[in-house]
Amino acid sequence: MKSIRWKLVFMYLTLVFIVMLVSGTFIIISINRQENDKARDELVQYASYIEEQIINQYSPDEFQQGFTNYIVSISSARNLRGHILDENGKTLASSTATDASELQTYNNSAIIAAINGKASFNSGRKGYDQNAQVKEWISYACPVFSRTQPEKVNYIIFVQLDATTIKSGLDRTIGTICIAVLLALLLSVLLGILFAGTITDPIAVLTRKANLLAKGRLEQHVAVKSNDEIGQLTRSFNIMAKELRKTLTEMESQNSKLEIIMHNMTDGILAFDERGVLLHANKICYEMLDIDEVKISLTWLLNKLGIDKNAIADKTADIDITIEENGKYINVNLIPYTVSRRNINGIIAVLHDITKHQQLDDMRKEFVANVSHEIGTPLTTVMGYTDLLLDGAIDDRELAMSFLKEISIAAERMKLLRDDLLDLSRFDTKVNKFNKTIINLVDLIESCVRQNIIVATNKKQTITFDKPDEEMLIFADTARISQVLTNIVSNAMKYSPENSAIKITVEEKKHSYYVSIADNGIGMPKEALTRIFDRFYRVDKARSRAMGGNGLGLSIAKEIMDAHHGMIHAYSELGKGTTMVLIFPKYTDL
Repeated sequence: MKSIRWKLVFMYLTLVFIVMLVSGTFIIISINRQENDKARDELVQYASYIEEQIINQYSPDEFQQGFTNYIVSISSARNLRGHILDENGKTLASSTATDASELQTYNNSAIIAAINGKASFNSGRKGYDQNAQVKEWISYACPVFSRTQPEKVNYIIFVQLDATTIKSGLDRTIGTICIAVLLALLLSVLLGILFAGTITDPIAVLTRKANLLAKGRLEQHVAVKSNDEIGQLTRSFNIMAKELRKTLTEMESQNSKLEIIMHNMTDGILAFDERGVLLHANKICYEMLDIDEVKISLTWLLNKLGIDKNAIADKTADIDITIEENGKYINVNLIPYTVSRRNINGIIAVLHDITKHQQLDDMRKEFVANVSHEIGTPLTTVMGYTDLLLDGAIDDRELAMSFLKEISIAAERMKLLRDDLLDLSRFDTKVNKFNKTIINLVDLIESCVRQNIIVATNKKQTITFDKPDEEMLIFADTARISQVLTNIVSNAMKYSPENSAIKITVEEKKHSYYVSIADNGIGMPKEALTRIFDRFYRVDKARSRAMGGNGLGLSIAKEIMDAHHGMIHAYSELGKGTTMVLIFPKYTDL
């Protein structure tokens, strides 16, 4: 009975059975009562007929004759038996006897009541008929009063009706009703199954579709076949499935966007539940912490950060800490999050790589220190020689002139430093203006070689330039590009020993010109190549300062090349020389 279909069939069958049982019982009782009433009426009529036709027409000695002449045929045809008894209950005549020797004695409650002057019926009494067969009789006894003495009972008319026919008729009726009940029950089962199917089949379909919906198959749809409550339920299911598909699609879209945002963030995100189990982590976290895809927990992270677990017992307060991991500076912010107002549901760790900020801060500090140092040295020189002049050295003309030359050299160094710093400042603030024109790169290189050939000769160095035959046009500021070329050639001469060679070549590519300036000087270590374009960076600080360098030349050269959409690269090996490559985009007349 787990199925609602069979519950409905059982309920429907029970209802029909009860209705049929009640109605059948009512019919049987009604028929039985009707037959009994009919039988009693017939007995009363038969008794009245005996009184009129025999008692009133014959003398007591002729009562049997009267039965023989008038009553026997009627009683046998109608299955009736009639008897006339005296006031004491003795049988005087009977429709079942032909003479006095066949008379029987009758005694029942109806006869006793009649002796006492009251007509009475008696039902269900069994007796024998002429053929000695047991039958059930309905009896009626009524007194016949004396005409002269109305209260005196002269005779008792006792009549009997064979109830077998009534009972057999009633049995047939009961059988018919039982057959009708069985047929009705059978029909009820069939109709109940069909009726229950109209309810349970749509429910079964809805249940099956709901199970598929619960498994994630959201394309479910149920055909609406009625306008009743089940039809309304089906419509509601279809609407629910449609809204669920829409909601889940939106959620998937939002989650997808969130995942894309999370995985493309420059900040790392780690989300832990209240037990410290990792719920979510984006890819950048693993890169920041320099780990593989391991099982990260809150305890593991706290140990990594060097934070005591008890320090986060008060989860209402944020924790902000900066750590250094493999040369990187990472700022970690631990933030509690809640779903409800009362309970803390976990911790979110936000990781921010502040390495560049830290490097910029370090560079700023180093820049200030370098500027202070670069200015301090010539400033000390100026102040020292000025004090000597004020102390009396000015009176010695030859000594004073040498002091003034040193002061002039120191002032020139400060002026060059100021000019370089102003140049860098203009590049940073994007206020540097360039007077760009179409120029021949070959002529520019040739001019740079002529300017530096005397210096190279004095140092017993040679500068060679493999001049190409064709023009190489670029769109650039002549003065600025000359500044870059002069700076690199000067560095090549400065950091190369005597009797060394500096070679300049130009190579044409598809969209660019490559200018290579190679020397066989002291070279640079590999780790220096990534920093030589930083401001104030020197590979050998003592030697660079001794040669008059302030560490800003290559920085300015790079800024100029970037402003011309070009590039500058350095290739070097310690003790074997350095090659600087300048890449200029070709000029195209579009």
